[in-house]
Amino acid sequence: MIKRDSDRPCLFVLDTNVLMHDPTSIFRFKEQDIYIPMAVLEELDKGKKGMSEVARNVRQVSRFLDGLMSDADKEEIDAGLPIASFTENSGTHVIQAKGRLFFQTTPLDIRLPESLPGSNLDNNI
Repeated sequence: MIKRDSDRPCLFVLDTNVLMHDPTSIFRFKEQDIYIPMAVLEELDKGKKGMSEVARNVRQVSRFLDGLMSDADKEEIDAGLPIASFTENSGTHVIQAKGRLFFQTTPLDIRLPESLPGSNLDNNI
């Protein structure tokens, strides 16, 4: 990781594929903050159906996100939810996360460079 002058955490924007292939990834950024765009949440919602490993992972991500938001109100969600610790099913692996989880709650008014088509969700993310 790159050394920074500031004590502020880095902000990582997670793409759908990261969450689809590692549902625990939201807990793996430790002291860093993560941001999940609305497009990612929509893509995850579409990927819940089926019996594939990816569909099971998406359902697990959804359960993790629901758990993090379960007692939060809108103000707390807007301020970023603290990412709690996570223990894998085996009970042998504990991830101590100290960062915050942010969701895109309002549309962003940004202009992409002309070389990136605006209709591609990955480019918008």
